[in-house]
Amino acid sequence: MLEIYTKEGWLPITNRQNYYTSYEYDGTQTLCFDISPSDEMYRYIANETPVRNEENRYLIKDINKRKTACTITCSLDMDDWHQNEPYLNTKDIAKFQTKSLSEILEVIKPSGWSILNAGIRDYRRTLEMEDVSDYEVLFKCQEIFSVTYEIRTLDKQIFVKDPEQVVDKGIYITPQLNLESVTMKGNSKDFATRITAYGKQNEDGSYVNFASINGGKTYVEDNAYAGKVHPIWIVWKDERYTIPENLLADAKKKLKEQAYPVLSFEVTVNDLAETDDRYSFLKMGLYDIAHVIIDEHTEIIEKVIKLQRHHDSPEKNKITLSSEPQTITGKVNEAVSILGDDMKKMQGSVLQQAQEMATKLINAWAEKGYIYQTQNEIYILDALPKENAKYCIRMNLGGIAFSQQGWAGPYISAWTIDGKFNADFITAGTLRGIRITNGNNFNVDADGNVSANGLKATNAEITGKISGSMITGTLFDGGTIRTNDGDIGGLSINSNGLYNGTVKIKNSGITNIYTWADLYIIRLIIMGTVDADDDMVYHYDFNGDGKITPADYATLKNRLKAM
Repeated sequence: MLEIYTKEGWLPITNRQNYYTSYEYDGTQTLCFDISPSDEMYRYIANETPVRNEENRYLIKDINKRKTACTITCSLDMDDWHQNEPYLNTKDIAKFQTKSLSEILEVIKPSGWSILNAGIRDYRRTLEMEDVSDYEVLFKCQEIFSVTYEIRTLDKQIFVKDPEQVVDKGIYITPQLNLESVTMKGNSKDFATRITAYGKQNEDGSYVNFASINGGKTYVEDNAYAGKVHPIWIVWKDERYTIPENLLADAKKKLKEQAYPVLSFEVTVNDLAETDDRYSFLKMGLYDIAHVIIDEHTEIIEKVIKLQRHHDSPEKNKITLSSEPQTITGKVNEAVSILGDDMKKMQGSVLQQAQEMATKLINAWAEKGYIYQTQNEIYILDALPKENAKYCIRMNLGGIAFSQQGWAGPYISAWTIDGKFNADFITAGTLRGIRITNGNNFNVDADGNVSANGLKATNAEITGKISGSMITGTLFDGGTIRTNDGDIGGLSINSNGLYNGTVKIKNSGITNIYTWADLYIIRLIIMGTVDADDDMVYHYDFNGDGKITPADYATLKNRLKAM
């Protein structure tokens, strides 16, 4: 549906061409279409004329007329947000002083509009802007509260979103299925590795700086990407800053934006989710994580920061993925990831791996973070004030505790004053002279004897003789396995080895057993590394379309993850 408002009411624009909507990271949208000057609907085309579709209401902002076609560009209808007199200086207005996000948005929203989900940010900020409208205040709040918006002009609603709270839904884009083209852009035009920052000028002519809380240095530095011997030095001055802690925090943030190049990938994709319900799991939106498999050696995994949706031609849809400058949070997450799922990719002993990763993590934070002290407690935080912090180490007479969800917790690991150590996992090390027990499920006595209702060993070497036992759920890699009739109960043998059955799926009228190894085989087939024969298609074609696609991959992956 595409309609234009006229004296006769809303009328459809049916003979349009190249009709698409661009969705930007900040929630704004641009709607475009081509129309022939000879079309009967062209007479209604004029600047500021309302246009609408199923999603939103827009205003015509640009008309590019040519001989055979006219390109119309529209923006979201946000006129309501410009109706009040602009503010000369928000710092002189009480409603913008030390307010939460919801408090600011509620006082500036026009009549008839509603704000949803603004409570995701409960800390307070002071807004300092000059000669601005409510509309500009609205988008300034995105910056100071680290949020984005979903703007619904038809319903006059703004839904506040946290762009970092995204879940990898396993959206794959491959040449065999839906990938049309990929282009990459890199940008380091404002590159810098050191920033000297100055705030408000004092009466004696000096400027507010953070040397007193930064080891005597008036600058911050980051050579993690460049690795340069000599700094690329710039000066940043902003007289709005009167508090050294705030100046330091924002100088570090600004440096992160300039010490790392921005890589972006524009991907043209045949959006099958728009035309075929079987591919609904591939539907993409802003902030989604996309896996773009270029070839058997290259996979791009980035966040969608821009989306261009062609309403009449989904095969022309484009997404823009961006590796935005890494934040401190991003670096911590990277390190945690390596310690987790990617541990098997690392070389050396387990202890060495853990030591290396611990060293990497500690060094990454060596010149970052803040110490906040009360009468009874000490906090080490990634941001100030403490209400803004995500990563926190907290120490008091009760013990020392670690949180990745803010200063109030929950604290996922702790060493308490009564001698108890609580942790999600212990990476490596040696425990001597102890017993390990978990009720009746798992026990290790002082002599090293293990008893368990269920025992799982990954990448373990077992020597000697195993007798009188039932072995299930095991991958045998290497050595010799002997059996009289060629199979082992609960296990299956094929050309890829011996694998335990983990999930049963009915395919082509037959219930088969599948494992994570089968998932890997499907991935190799999709990437073109393995050519699928008729037996493979029969075994792995879950949706019955006669071929093996990411849809089959997703079906098996979801079933295995649900075990």
